Formats: sequence, C-alpha cells, structure tokens
Amino acid sequence: MDNLLSAHSIGISDLREAPARAFEQAGDDAVVVLNHNRPAGYILSNRLMARILDQLADRAVGNKALARLASIKSAQKISLDDL
Repeated sequence: MDNLLSAHSIGISDLREAPARAFEQAGDDAVVVLNHNRPAGYILSNRLMARILDQLADRAVGNKALARLASIKSAQKISLDDL
C-alpha cells in the first residue's frame, strides 16, 4: 500500500466534478488525489508551495555557501581600489 503524505484526500472523480472543493480542503496543506484508492498526485495550497520553494532555495544557498567555505583558505585579500 502506498503511503499517503496528507491528512486530506479527494477522489479523482470528485476532483473532476468540483475542483474548487479540493482547494478548499487543502487550506494551508496538501490534498492527495486518489485514483482507485491509490495516490495519483497532490494538490498544494499557494502557501505550502511557497514554503516548499523557500526551503529549497535556502537549501541551495546553504549548499553553495558550504562549498565556498571549503575554499576560503585559497581566498586572496583585495582592496576596494583593486575592484
């Protein structure tokens, strides 16, 4: 059995009939769309999507900073005039 990653669910037939209901159900969370009682996909609220994208961006910046930190010993000091 597949894991459901949301407390809210909607059947794919219900989604076809009333898509707005899925967004109302989502609130600030995700809604799993079920097809034959198996997860077919997820609908995310705007807030949840924004939080996920922010976390991904933070992780990317953090990884880049860690990679640059490893090369800090090879950095050279320059003055503003040199720029």
